[in-house]
Amino acid sequence: MADTTVNLTIEGRPVSVPVGTSILEAAKSAGVLIPHYCYHSGLPVAGVCRMCLVEVEKMPKLAPACATSVGEGQVVHVYSEKALEARKGVLEFLLINHPLDCPICDQSGECELQDYTFQEGRADSRYREPKRFNPSEDFGGDVLYVQNRCILCTRCVRFMDDVHDAPVLNVSERGDRAYIGKAPDADLTQPWAANVVDLCPVGALLSKDFLNKARAWELDRTASVCPGCSQGCNITVETRDNAVMRFKPRANESVNGHFMCDEGRFNYRWLNRPDRIEYPTVAGKPADWTWRSRPRPTRSRGRRRTSSRARRSRTKRSICSSASPRRPVGW
Repeated sequence: MADTTVNLTIEGRPVSVPVGTSILEAAKSAGVLIPHYCYHSGLPVAGVCRMCLVEVEKMPKLAPACATSVGEGQVVHVYSEKALEARKGVLEFLLINHPLDCPICDQSGECELQDYTFQEGRADSRYREPKRFNPSEDFGGDVLYVQNRCILCTRCVRFMDDVHDAPVLNVSERGDRAYIGKAPDADLTQPWAANVVDLCPVGALLSKDFLNKARAWELDRTASVCPGCSQGCNITVETRDNAVMRFKPRANESVNGHFMCDEGRFNYRWLNRPDRIEYPTVAGKPADWTWRSRPRPTRSRGRRRTSSRARRSRTKRSICSSASPRRPVGW
């Protein structure tokens, strides 16, 4: 029987992973984060962003970590000079037409382009030509597309094609004119369409429900379960000042994978209703309601309460019936 594990070294750390594992996932298991945009563990591999380029000894050129399987005895360098220079070049190209919208972008604070630019990008820009500008587009449903911020990772396209089985998005045009297009007369109103907002690594796809509502660093996050149905999708509840701002899916492969339905996603608004009862009331007025002052219930648990008159009547009927089966005495 062939060995089912592969041993390799990533950034000096020995790693053992199953056969067929990508270098990116192997590095993740070793605690080494390889920057990436197009790769997502819940989507088919595309290898289009080239941000995960790493140096593998004895390979003639840099390899995309998301699309390269591990091999026995491999030695992978994530932060070698050659790999860092290549990723720096990729970031420079991505930022050529990307606007400086960070102060007003809803994705600011949780944007992967922002993070990797600070981590590995250039300190300044060499681009002097005018930036391309395109208007935003309403994709329907809860999704707003800001084309100027798009880096064409195609996560949204692959989700709608391969996961949702609703091929309404595509990559239109070519070169620096390429953008995410929508099929004619089609809107993102499908039951799971809002997941494309979570998948977008930058601020190109925005939730109209969350637009300009809060900043990412202001939110408190609590792991929970969606209250919408019995499926039990794992979610993260994001709150500010004890008010729920949004629900986001939390990965659990055995329950909901990486996604959640739109009905559950927007089923938080009732939690913030101002007319919800926030304190005990009696006859519509505030009342002190403690366990000691709680009145005795009118019904006992598991046994029906009856009045003393009914109990006496039932006892009398039983006695009379036993005295004469034909005619109750004194009835």
